[in-house]
Amino acid sequence: MLRLFSVSVCAALALTLAACSPGAASSAACQAAGKADVGGPFNLVNQDGEAVDFQTYLGKPQLIYFGFGYCPDVCPMSLQKIGTAMDILGDKADAFQPILFSIDPQRDTPESLKLYLTAPVFPDNLVALTGTQEQVDAAIKAYRIFAKRVEDPDSAAGYTMDHASLFYLMDAQGEFVDVMGHDTTPEQMAARLKAYLKNGC
Repeated sequence: MLRLFSVSVCAALALTLAACSPGAASSAACQAAGKADVGGPFNLVNQDGEAVDFQTYLGKPQLIYFGFGYCPDVCPMSLQKIGTAMDILGDKADAFQPILFSIDPQRDTPESLKLYLTAPVFPDNLVALTGTQEQVDAAIKAYRIFAKRVEDPDSAAGYTMDHASLFYLMDAQGEFVDVMGHDTTPEQMAARLKAYLKNGC
């Protein structure tokens, strides 16, 4: 069964950042917030089988979610939230690059992810990344996300994945800006992204 760790992880990051609110950040909060050691170099492949790395997506702020294509509900619901938030943003949505990092490389091949991305409720410009187990583990470690394989005899594959359900906002240089929890609504997410475009933090 999927367990959500968004509250505890978000709270831990908040101790460092004085952040973790889905609402707009004030200029004072921007100045007071520290830097979290979240994110960093990675080497993966996208849904088209093309090699990508940390440099590939620099130049645009990124909205990052870690999940997996065989997730029955939480992951598609979370990606749908991003899609709705992008719809709310309208033309401003083009400023952001949403990215799904797979935590299940055994099943999430580029081909399966490309098909997964065709869901009409997902963001139009969503990309999905996977790779070898070692490459995926390195990305999970860099972004300090909880992800764990759990044996499940009721699953066709014999296992499922436990993971934190969080949305990371990274800036155009790939530096951590904020984290939003699983309970963040699309409206709150859109408001946070608008605040970032306005305040730069």
